[in-house]
Amino acid sequence: MTRDSTPPILLQFRNAESLSSQVASLRSLKNETIGHDQRKEALITWGIIPILSQILASRQPSGKGVAGVELNGSVKSQGLSGAQSEEEEACLQAIIVVGSLAQGGAAFLSPILASDIVPTLLTILSSSDCPSSFCLPILRVLNTIADRLPLQNQQQLSGDARLADLLFSTEHVGCLANILRQEYESYEAQASIELAASLIGKLCVAESHKAILADCGVLDALGVKLASFVVSQGFVLPGVDEHTQEPGALGALPSPAPPNAKIAPILRAIATIIEHSKWRAEHFLSSPGILSVFPKQHSQFSPTDIRRGPWGSPYFSGSAVPVNVGISPIDGLLPSVPLAHTTNSTSAANFPPLGQQRPHRRHSQSLSAPVSLFDTSGSEEDESSIVPWLLYVLRAECGMVRLMAARLVTVLFRLGLAKKHRSSIFSFLLIPILLRMLEKNYHIPEEDNIAYGGLISAADRLREEAPAVLATLVIDDQELQKHAVEGGAIKKLSQLLKESYNPMQESVKSMWNADVEGNEQNPDLQPEAECKLGPPGYSPFLCHVMRYRENILKALAALIPFKDEYRKAVCENGVVPYIIDSLKPRSSDPQLDTSSPKNTAADGNPTPTLLAACGAARMLTRSVSVLRTSLIDAGVATPLFALIRNEDIDVQIAATSVICNLALDFSPMKEAIVSAEIIPILCEHAHSSNTQLRIESLWALKHVAYNSTNDVKIKIIETLGREWLKEIIMQDPTIALAKRGMEEMESGTLMGMGRANSAGEQVDLLNPVEDVQERDEDSKMTDSMPTSKMSLDMFLLDATRRRRLALNGDLDQTTQARQDDIVVQEQTFDLLRNVVCGPGATEMIDYLFEKIGQEEILDALADKLRSRTVQLPHRRDSGSRTLHVPTEILVSVTFLVIHLAAGLPRHRQVLVEHPDLLRLLMKYFNHHHRDVRTNCVWVVINLTYEDDQSDREGCRERAAKLRSFGAMDRLSSLEDDPDIDVRERTKTAGHLMASLARA
Repeated sequence: MTRDSTPPILLQFRNAESLSSQVASLRSLKNETIGHDQRKEALITWGIIPILSQILASRQPSGKGVAGVELNGSVKSQGLSGAQSEEEEACLQAIIVVGSLAQGGAAFLSPILASDIVPTLLTILSSSDCPSSFCLPILRVLNTIADRLPLQNQQQLSGDARLADLLFSTEHVGCLANILRQEYESYEAQASIELAASLIGKLCVAESHKAILADCGVLDALGVKLASFVVSQGFVLPGVDEHTQEPGALGALPSPAPPNAKIAPILRAIATIIEHSKWRAEHFLSSPGILSVFPKQHSQFSPTDIRRGPWGSPYFSGSAVPVNVGISPIDGLLPSVPLAHTTNSTSAANFPPLGQQRPHRRHSQSLSAPVSLFDTSGSEEDESSIVPWLLYVLRAECGMVRLMAARLVTVLFRLGLAKKHRSSIFSFLLIPILLRMLEKNYHIPEEDNIAYGGLISAADRLREEAPAVLATLVIDDQELQKHAVEGGAIKKLSQLLKESYNPMQESVKSMWNADVEGNEQNPDLQPEAECKLGPPGYSPFLCHVMRYRENILKALAALIPFKDEYRKAVCENGVVPYIIDSLKPRSSDPQLDTSSPKNTAADGNPTPTLLAACGAARMLTRSVSVLRTSLIDAGVATPLFALIRNEDIDVQIAATSVICNLALDFSPMKEAIVSAEIIPILCEHAHSSNTQLRIESLWALKHVAYNSTNDVKIKIIETLGREWLKEIIMQDPTIALAKRGMEEMESGTLMGMGRANSAGEQVDLLNPVEDVQERDEDSKMTDSMPTSKMSLDMFLLDATRRRRLALNGDLDQTTQARQDDIVVQEQTFDLLRNVVCGPGATEMIDYLFEKIGQEEILDALADKLRSRTVQLPHRRDSGSRTLHVPTEILVSVTFLVIHLAAGLPRHRQVLVEHPDLLRLLMKYFNHHHRDVRTNCVWVVINLTYEDDQSDREGCRERAAKLRSFGAMDRLSSLEDDPDIDVRERTKTAGHLMASLARA
């Protein structure tokens, strides 16, 4: 078949004289193409896509005389003439043909996406008078395209964002909410609901799309659908009907879901939307559907415990004990499990810490002592009964329902919306289930095989996603990691990672090219994008293997961040070479042969797998022994040095985070970083507009500079540039926040300047006082999940809930931007500190004073110690507010001052002679953070320490200057400091000051 012989079926279609004959031709075209990829390709090359696009565009609903789906799901029908029915039938047949073409695979998606077919389908679906017969076919077409999008992308394997951008736009996203609000009244409605939920689970990746779905009512609609399953399963407790009339509830219990309805797509869609955002999760838990079946539990008291005072107001007696202490009756259906505990809990109680404890940076820590089942004091908020219900579902169900229930309850637990004692249930119930899912003989229900269009089996899909749920569950929790490792997780995952590199044997038929002869006759002819196939893409099973490998790497990385013995176990299982192989990128050349599976080490990996491999490598580099042996033997440096130059900025960030650990002073690869000319790349990335890349690059440069020779340090400073360094150390990150706060107050969107921080404590946005943490590399594996001010005991109206959702998301972005600015400046000061310490420190102090400027550096240090005030409009109490210096900046600045004060006498003298530096430092001697207090005392020690006899007079002058600033009074106030290090340093500083006063 060549361009000289048009297919008869297409000639018949083009020559159709009436609408009925066109419909008949479309039916014949549908029957001819189903299951015949060669005929599909011939039709593509002959221009079927533009024809179908014209049919769909001309048959869009006019708003008259057609059926439409109302918000409540009821169908309104109006009289239809025969001509109108034929128009609808032609449009319906065209939709089916498009779906048939999309079934051909990734190559057929390019001409479809190049046309206006997808926007037209969404316009039809979103119209208020969309015929009910169109809804299900359109959703099937969209799901078919969504299933095959990952096959199309040659490098990312993450799908094309064009469909998601269209579907989740403000113009079309409302149709999803309307579809999900339907009742389970018919097969078409049930299938439409499940397909709409499946689209969300497959396409919703971007945070902006998740925010839109939460804001437009899709998340609330999913909550109602989930509530209908709760009703159908009989989990509505007695007396719940009384709460359905309360504000925020539905007004009545939702209709029960039919027995054959699928809950897995609903669970997946909910988990997809709320993950990584506590605001969206709380929005879901406070949705009308969830509150109707799982209302807020109120503590109940015996009538004899309630007394009435002489003034008439009721009060509780002194012996009043609540009957209901917040435990859901559903907990009674769950088995009893041992309570979580750690081996050092007794010793921690018998030997309290000598100094103040630093609050943990992570948001979920292992329990330090047994927690009673009825002890709810550790929970900041009451837990929704959906948590024990999900735990029951994952135990009672199987297959994809079990996995999606595990995923959703894990997301809620990670976001801090489940009680702490749940970690015991996760340890003894959920982790074994997830590990069993990794086994090849794990039973899967037959009906699960149609969940993803049959591209891969349900068993493969479940094994692919189970490691990702395990990784989310155990990350940052040593107790859960311990149970997973004891259950053989490392051994199983290591074996599975090795098997992912076994060459696959998959029969892939090569498609006959219908246009070969035509191209040979017309070599210069370039058909339009709508009339030619795209790249063949990858096979579904290869994409499954790549995602499987990615999730296995994530799970391994989540298991080993804290324990060196776990990292050694990974090495003992012989998996390190496979992790290094996973750092090799896959070629992006679309002309490469993809007719057979390519999953070996030589074939490389897509971007998501590279990111996961970098995460696993970073966790391994936290072990000195592993870094010095297994990683060197496997050659970890070579692929990382290539990835840091990768065109994808996320890969650059991930590779740089690993290089941060390779550049540590004890690492044998530090010299390799210098010799491989990585420093210029890191300096270039430090200038990037991407804040995370700047932070990681500065962090790596800080490690490279530590204890390096002066020529290396000079190279870093020279490459970064004098003006750039001045700009960073002189900028004030608090000003941007103050400006933001004033804008919000002026616009009336900010209800007060207080909010909850990541630990649930109320802080002032303009005065955030935070404890600085030592930033270990694994702390970046989870995002900060701030706690909302909205409590679940408030049944809020929908408009209020939406305003709070938008406000909290906006505050998150503001807080994160501010934190990023602080970290960039903090790492820059730390870099300068490492430049002026170690061998040749005095020469480097002179170099910095000359290169950047002595006055500029000292003025910048003094400026960071100076409090700010900002004018606040619309304040009744005061027109201004004091902004405290972030603790992170104080620690970094005082460390740098310590090392400058450890230089030559002339360096100490310039510090003392500065008009503001030491005077401003005095007010931080009693700072709440121990590092700031210790550093202030160290400054006094270094300024008054006598190197030799020639410096005695200079020491006396500096001591006298310090006394004039009130240093002795400051030191006296620290003699009884709760931190032993502060007390000991204070003794040394006091002795030096006293001895110089006597001399």
